[in-house]
Amino acid sequence: MKSILRVEVSEVGQPALPAIDVAGGMVIGSGATAQIRLPAKAAQAAVVRIEDGTWTALASVSVDGAAKKQGETGAIADGTTFESGGYTVRVAPAPEGVPPSPPQRTESLARELVRGMLGGAAPTLVIERGPGAGAKRNLPPTDVTMVIGRGDEATWPIADEDLSRTHAELRRGWDGTVLRDLGSKNGTRVDGVRVRESVVLHDGALIELGNVALRYEDPAERHMRPTPAAGVPALPPTRAASSAAFVIAMVIAAISIAGLVWILNS
Repeated sequence: MKSILRVEVSEVGQPALPAIDVAGGMVIGSGATAQIRLPAKAAQAAVVRIEDGTWTALASVSVDGAAKKQGETGAIADGTTFESGGYTVRVAPAPEGVPPSPPQRTESLARELVRGMLGGAAPTLVIERGPGAGAKRNLPPTDVTMVIGRGDEATWPIADEDLSRTHAELRRGWDGTVLRDLGSKNGTRVDGVRVRESVVLHDGALIELGNVALRYEDPAERHMRPTPAAGVPALPPTRAASSAAFVIAMVIAAISIAGLVWILNS
């Protein structure tokens, strides 16, 4: 059975974010494949690899307050700390019997670290269609519910007769923003799919309720999204691909010539 490690991440001088429990090995860094992702300004793509109770520095990093160079290794103790770019990662064995955290927890950890780097930028909803088009609302803090509907009891009342009085609710949590339909008469759709129970929203999602369309925007998630490098030329086709294309072109030419000969002889 793989050992499980408890990981706590914090910005220096700030309280640690909720811990996550990781089974087996992990990489700490800013790259998209790192299990513990730090903001890009704070760390290289891969800073530390942890495997079988041993850490290996993949870049310059501070370990328990001592500077370490790439290639140095050591054992994971009960509370080994790694520091990079103003962020601290504390790693220790998890309590006995604790299950690994789901992958969404590591994604949430990375997103909240980036959110802090961006000054706490909250997710927002923008009305793209319907009454008050162009209006924007920041989502409330974690674990505070926002209710959308046409009634006065809604947190965000929107004057659309096709909305129920309390149509849908959103709640920001550790695992992202969750949208739930509240048994509305006309239903709720996210990116064209009807919400049966609840759905986790992602940056750019289109929420449709009655005649209203809302765009969900999350600056932290957008910041994490990899972007293609600008100015990188396309790779030339491989020799095999070029040969295949030549053979296909010759077959098409042969068929065309055969058809022309048949027409002329008809």
